Amino acid sequence: MKNLGLILFIALVFASLLPLTEGASGNRPLDITTLTIKFDKTDAEFTINYDLGTMPKMYILLFGGNSIQPRIKEVFSNFDYEVLKMDQEKALLKVKNISRNEKGYYLHDSVQLGATINTMIIYIPGDPVPTEYFGLNTTKDTFYRQ
Repeated sequence: MKNLGLILFIALVFASLLPLTEGASGNRPLDITTLTIKFDKTDAEFTINYDLGTMPKMYILLFGGNSIQPRIKEVFSNFDYEVLKMDQEKALLKVKNISRNEKGYYLHDSVQLGATINTMIIYIPGDPVPTEYFGLNTTKDTFYRQ
């Protein structure tokens, strides 16, 4: 039992030092490995997979995902979104009014992102296979029918 207390104490000390090291939000960019966009009428669902590194993951495990939210906000500041779920490896966002309805078609105009996305996967309603893009810092102009 003493060993468990000691391990927990050491983990808390390391976690408390993280804001002074690589775990600090702000200066260190969020390395988004994959952004998956699933369009749904005028809205969309974003699944964001990111790599934080070992120490920041431990920090999030101990203190929750709120430390990532400012980084998510930096990258997706041009969107009206709600965070549905967030953990050490991914976040799920409900993005509102990403497209507009015109004469039966939904149109999405390209939007600037606050970082370069390694891989962007776009699911368009009705298409059997998603489209993949690499190294983008904007979403792609897209149109679709629901």
